[in-house]
Amino acid sequence: MTLTKTLQPKPLREVRLAREKLHLEGLVPSGVLRAEIDASWRRSLNHGVPVSGQHELSLQTTASLDLLLANNQLLIDAAMPAIDYLNQRQGKDGLIILANADATILAVEGRADRLKGSGVPDITLGACWSEAARGTNALGTTLVEGRPMLIDCGEHYLDRLSRFSCTSVPIHCPQGDILGVLDLTREGPLGRVHDSTALLGMAVSQIESRVFNTSYSEHIVLAFHSRRQYLESPWQGLLAVSLSGQILAASGQACQLLRAERSVLVGQRCEAFLGLDGLQLLARLQQDALGSLQTAQGEFFYKTLRAPQRSPNVLTAPRTAPKTTPPAPDLEALAGSNARYA
Repeated sequence: MTLTKTLQPKPLREVRLAREKLHLEGLVPSGVLRAEIDASWRRSLNHGVPVSGQHELSLQTTASLDLLLANNQLLIDAAMPAIDYLNQRQGKDGLIILANADATILAVEGRADRLKGSGVPDITLGACWSEAARGTNALGTTLVEGRPMLIDCGEHYLDRLSRFSCTSVPIHCPQGDILGVLDLTREGPLGRVHDSTALLGMAVSQIESRVFNTSYSEHIVLAFHSRRQYLESPWQGLLAVSLSGQILAASGQACQLLRAERSVLVGQRCEAFLGLDGLQLLARLQQDALGSLQTAQGEFFYKTLRAPQRSPNVLTAPRTAPKTTPPAPDLEALAGSNARYA
């Protein structure tokens, strides 16, 4: 997971100078901001976002909000345990925010009441925080950059967000696309960056695992790693395999562990990478929820997340036409021309 470094006091002063130049000349000065912040400010400027803009954007209606939540129920259900945990650890000092792939907020936990009184009442359900709508912010910028983002005090594009710092980590679906973003927002500087980013990274790993598992409820789902201690960590790989032995999905970590691109893995037979076909793998997983496999890439330790409780014999039994009883032979036909049986 690639993370950017927090700013030192001198760069923070330079950020203030960059903001003054933006106000006076309508331009982003070159060579002042961090590269990713510079690029984001320029995108925000090109989108026409007013740097002094307030929160005039309309929110979702009740009906559309219900539809929004219904359409993102898989992500919400997968994320809530992690959000509740983060709220216990970080909720007293900030906000834990979940957004979808459009940067629309799906859940907010923490000191929402305090932040509403701080000029950001639009951190609420149904509000869109894309870069095009709100300028540089961790939710929207993470979606553009496709990686974890740190936004320190003063680095947000909007003036009213200058005293806030944010850390966001993207959430990926089993196919590798970004499904949403998990964000931690607080007043004041980033502070202990590694603590918050590591905590968010662990939470996102759990969310992705739950989404992965739920998405393949009728198939084999297993977590694996070359080191047993790394199971149930953000570095474990996830695979979904059909009962016929076809690889259906692979997490990013799985691709790294198997040293293969997702496009190469998906659709292939699992024996090419795991050394067992689908039925052998299912039998092994049903027998041992924890174990190891010998593969072309070496030994992998695994944990079964899902294995259909069905007999392999039942799964492989070919469909056969029902047996029919042949009609009783006609006695006269059997007798033929033999007068003895006529």
